[in-house]
Amino acid sequence: MRALILASLAVLWTSQALALDFTRIASERSFREHVANRTLVDEFGGTLLFAGNGGIGGTRDAMAVSGGWVWVEDSLCRRIRLDGIDTGADCQHLWIKGDQLVVQARRGAGSESVWTVKGRDGRR
Repeated sequence: MRALILASLAVLWTSQALALDFTRIASERSFREHVANRTLVDEFGGTLLFAGNGGIGGTRDAMAVSGGWVWVEDSLCRRIRLDGIDTGADCQHLWIKGDQLVVQARRGAGSESVWTVKGRDGRR
């Protein structure tokens, strides 16, 4: 029980730290301005591109990424396939600071991943 409480506090602290240092992307307009049609790169070289038309493409662990996205209320909701295998849907909260994008699963209640946002042509 103690471990669960400590883990919950750690997640809460992390989210609050992001809120202080990062800007929340909470509208489709802001998402389109900062993320759509730009290449996202993770620490392992995986890529994602959220196209302005609602499509998703990229690579992850040497597998092709495809899928689609829509904006619902204050969250990016997406469904992804890896090499054609459906990995399910998730709505995510996004935070940005400079070229760093933090994606938090389960509408901000899940795990976080960090991506570098490249320019519209794939460069910084």
